[in-house]
Amino acid sequence: MSGKENFKFKILDFKDLERVMEIERLSNPTPWSIGSFIDCINSNYQNILLIKQEEIIGFCISTINYTESHLLNISVHPEFRSQGMGQLLLNKSEQDAKKKGVSDIFLEVRDSNEKAIEFYKKNNYKNVGKRKNYYRLSQGREDGLIFTKHMNLSSLESISRFSLFFLRKMLNFNRG
Repeated sequence: MSGKENFKFKILDFKDLERVMEIERLSNPTPWSIGSFIDCINSNYQNILLIKQEEIIGFCISTINYTESHLLNISVHPEFRSQGMGQLLLNKSEQDAKKKGVSDIFLEVRDSNEKAIEFYKKNNYKNVGKRKNYYRLSQGREDGLIFTKHMNLSSLESISRFSLFFLRKMLNFNRG
């Protein structure tokens, strides 16, 4: 992947929602509503945007709950797919989660989404189960496969990192 220096990351803000919704509609058969993205911003989820030349080309949204993370949505604009952009987003999301003390990441993926399944397996995610009829379709429903990845943090390291992350959040909260 040449030209990595042309990419940067930023946190999703309300002004980014139009472009994020465009990517979402192009990426998912039953896209999230704008309200879902607003909830993610208001809930301070880990909302990462991938930017190239000031244009949003992808996003990754995760929750962080103590030592676990749930990857909720990762999408790349179709013009930038199969170029390693999803890998950049996933790497950044995992790095940020690890810094916050996350030791395990969970996600669901459509049973029919073979490219995504291959992508997660390549990144050491393991299929650990199935959610029957998890995804809504225009007609009917589709099963979701549950994947997880262990981040290889010791319990002490995970708790220490989470404690530092939480303390920083509290100090910043008290300042504002």
